[in-house]
Amino acid sequence: MSRLAALIIVYFLLAIAEIIGTHFDYLPLIFATKPLLMVTLFVWFYIQTKESANNKFRNYLLLSIVFAFGGDTFLMFLPFNEIFFLLGLGSFLVGQLFYVFAFSNSIITAKKPFNKPLGIALLIIFLGYYGILMFSLFPYLEDFLIPVLVYGIAVCAMGVSAGWRLNKVSRQSFTLVFVGAMLFVLSDTIIAVNQFLFKGNLLNAQVFIMITYVLAQYLIAKGSIKYLKEN
Repeated sequence: MSRLAALIIVYFLLAIAEIIGTHFDYLPLIFATKPLLMVTLFVWFYIQTKESANNKFRNYLLLSIVFAFGGDTFLMFLPFNEIFFLLGLGSFLVGQLFYVFAFSNSIITAKKPFNKPLGIALLIIFLGYYGILMFSLFPYLEDFLIPVLVYGIAVCAMGVSAGWRLNKVSRQSFTLVFVGAMLFVLSDTIIAVNQFLFKGNLLNAQVFIMITYVLAQYLIAKGSIKYLKEN
């Protein structure tokens, strides 16, 4: 077995262990596995792309994974103090911005024409999603209003920029990254709905959050590797 295959197996084994810990609310298992998820993904991505010529795209992806590690770590402490929600949100916000920078880089540097009808349609869809979600959450956000509004914009920008890569990159890279981005949006939506609408009591919310999040990060990284190896 290659070290790359071993790394990704470790990544998913860590994810399974973390999800089990989350389901049974067993903090020692969560604390032992969750921080290692992005560490493993970082090493996996770093090794596969170290020969890449597009250092800007690669560096943006690596930085996004670093800030995701920070977000994961901060959110582990959420049961102890709500300040960790803001710290985790802030860390993920920066990570989302680096995803936007990376995806925008692959769009700008591509010589293929931009699909304007699709681009506009995607923008309208995400604006609608943002409006509906924020309208639903608004009465419950209170002190978290501004941070959540800003983070919501960043997530939508990430989703839109992932979608705008259609016809700009290979079909395989686009599909992997776009599906990953949509899973990330879904994961963040469940977090927001659980945290504010259900006050943390949405059934199995944390399990679904982690399943979608782990798959999202893997698919985005894998699609980005495809892109870097093709360019």
